Amino acid sequence: MHTIKQRIEASFFTNKGGTRSNNEDGLLVLNTLISNLSMKIPESFHGDVTHAIFCVADGIGGEQKGEVASQVILTHLRDHFSEITDEETFSSVAYGAKEQLEMYVEKYPEASNLGCTLAGLIIHDDKALIFNIGDCRVYRINGKFFERITKDHSVVQHLLEEGVITEDEMRYHPRKNIVTSSISGDGIKDSIHVWFKSISLRDQDLFFICSDGIWECFSQDELEMIFEKYPGYAFCEKVLVAALARQASDNVTAILLSTTQSQS
Repeated sequence: MHTIKQRIEASFFTNKGGTRSNNEDGLLVLNTLISNLSMKIPESFHGDVTHAIFCVADGIGGEQKGEVASQVILTHLRDHFSEITDEETFSSVAYGAKEQLEMYVEKYPEASNLGCTLAGLIIHDDKALIFNIGDCRVYRINGKFFERITKDHSVVQHLLEEGVITEDEMRYHPRKNIVTSSISGDGIKDSIHVWFKSISLRDQDLFFICSDGIWECFSQDELEMIFEKYPGYAFCEKVLVAALARQASDNVTAILLSTTQSQS
């Protein structure tokens, strides 16, 4: 039986943004974990994979160590991602990550609110399992159009579905930062709700994974306009520069990912 390899090209960055003093976001590209760092320029990855993870995490807890939460969760995902084959095994690894946070809170009770939201995709042969917990997002880029695949766990997502606000109004709403699911050291047993979608990868598929700092800073139209003019690595470069020029009020993290099939 043929193993289906995907030729991956990825560009990625994480930065504290325009106003925050520290970066509580982090990202995972295969085994590369970047956390508690403010990158000046994006980095890139090129290579063939059969099983790989790409994930963005956004720490919750502010002064209560949001960056610790995203680092703990991403480290756990990296170390256990070979166990993930489907939704059930992903959930089991997510709860394992939650246990790590609970242990941290036992040691440091003042950090009881720490947690993180995350979104990304796991590639396995010619399939991708797309996931999110909270309000980080995964978009699939069709031509020039950014199609949001994931569904936020948030108050504003609920308002959008009720027809109370538009997609663009989510970016400015006073309750935009209230999430209804996260991996947190909150001592609540079944507090993680994961949104999943399993898809077949098409040749030359393109995905954009980002923290809420990005989609709050740029409308979908703006992202599409930048992408049309600057595809590939240049897109990440322009988005990072523009986010800092706009004094992005949150940390900003993104991964742009293209997949091309090659059989072996």
